[in-house]
Amino acid sequence: MLLEWLRVRDFRNIAEAGLRFGPGLNLVVGANGQGKSNLLEAVGVLAMGRSFRQATSAMMLRRGAERFVLAGGVSCCRMAHRLEVLGEERRQEVRLDGKPMVAASTMERVLAAVIVTPETPQLVRGGPAERRNYLDWLSFFAHRRHGVESRDYQRALQARNRLLKQGCGDPRELAAWEAQLAALGARIAARRRETVARVWAVLPGYLALLDLPPERISLTLTGLEELTEEALRERLAASRERDRRMGATGVGPHRDDLVLRMEGQPLARFGSRGQQKRFALALKLAEGALLEGELGEPPVMVLDDPASELDRDGMTRLMALMARQGRQCFLSAREVGEIPWPDDRSRVVCSVEAGVFQVNMECES
Repeated sequence: MLLEWLRVRDFRNIAEAGLRFGPGLNLVVGANGQGKSNLLEAVGVLAMGRSFRQATSAMMLRRGAERFVLAGGVSCCRMAHRLEVLGEERRQEVRLDGKPMVAASTMERVLAAVIVTPETPQLVRGGPAERRNYLDWLSFFAHRRHGVESRDYQRALQARNRLLKQGCGDPRELAAWEAQLAALGARIAARRRETVARVWAVLPGYLALLDLPPERISLTLTGLEELTEEALRERLAASRERDRRMGATGVGPHRDDLVLRMEGQPLARFGSRGQQKRFALALKLAEGALLEGELGEPPVMVLDDPASELDRDGMTRLMALMARQGRQCFLSAREVGEIPWPDDRSRVVCSVEAGVFQVNMECES
């Protein structure tokens, strides 16, 4: 997958920009607050249909504008495509080759991206929801029904919780929602266990690359163990009184967590900040490997200010891996010297000031 060109209009502080990219490193440099992260966010929106900053369309609109436009030319599986995202204050439209798309998730089959930002270490030290989302994202690529069933599970969960809070005394109504939760929950949990195994199959190499000893690290999915649909339904029925007192459902995959340990101790509590950052990066690199296996082509890598999160040794290791794998990378940095890319011939450098971009070096053919 390659993003060959990008046109941006009225997005964040970018009034108008048109850029061509190379197949290797595409580095955006400039002082803080000039638009580096905004350009990477535009790449992310084009790839995923949403902002990695969790921003709404209204938040991404340039001040005074009515609509932002993102358009990009993509090469995927030896075919050329045009992706577009049009955003207004209360709506957003996605187009592929000029045709509106009902599901933005289809974009990922044309342009998938692995996003690494200064918030990525939350994958290690944040709450369980961060890690559940990581597993569900990878499960979705392997099983396209996973996204729909996860959504249906949340709806059934909300319905049961609502009945619990209302003190519903009709066991038949609760049983109906519990049957849905059990059927969906057992499948969701099984896919997550499968995803953990797939992550672990590729993770040790990335841990070693980032100077984290794989033999001292473990991943454990806690929660449902290997409950069958019938067993989960029985657990839900048995927990009704306790759940009524709590006002929430205490059993199910919504309570899962991916526990990350080093030498038997939770990494979020006992690991150094540097270890947490490297571990989170290793998980994202594993994500890229799994997406490549599912899609047949490597996703693009989007790294927002990685030099602020990694020391020089970590950056050198990461950039050597990216160059060796031949991935297209989009990075931001304050200065070119922060990024130790091993091959200048496969590099495009863009400088930005106040949302205006200038290409300083084009990659050689």
